[in-house]
Amino acid sequence: MTSAKEQDFEWLSKNPKILESCAVIYRVVDDIATDEVEKSRGQIVTGIECYKRDYGVTTEEAMTKFHEMAETSWKDVNEGILRPTPVSMEFLTCILNLTRFVDVIYKHNQDGYTHPEKVIKPHIIALLVDPIII
Repeated sequence: MTSAKEQDFEWLSKNPKILESCAVIYRVVDDIATDEVEKSRGQIVTGIECYKRDYGVTTEEAMTKFHEMAETSWKDVNEGILRPTPVSMEFLTCILNLTRFVDVIYKHNQDGYTHPEKVIKPHIIALLVDPIII
């Protein structure tokens, strides 16, 4: 990858929609996957708990809303990748790949950050140890 250019940083400083959408994905998928673990550790202030308190909804309703926010943000990310921008596709791909990685870590509401052996290890084995030969 080539190094980031000044125009890339200028573009990022304007908080483009794709960057904001990626941040939403990071936040909500983490909140969904780690809610139970955080509560079991005694944390009373979680994203899900704050949403429940602020909107007077159940845990299930809050989780549904967080899933909707992630889905909407993924649509915005895809749109941001497809629309012309002043930055290169190579630069946008870095942003996209980080978001994909976060999606894999917390896939199926599992906390792959806290328990990498359950979530990440099978992916690494599939990729490096048992790859599909074409």
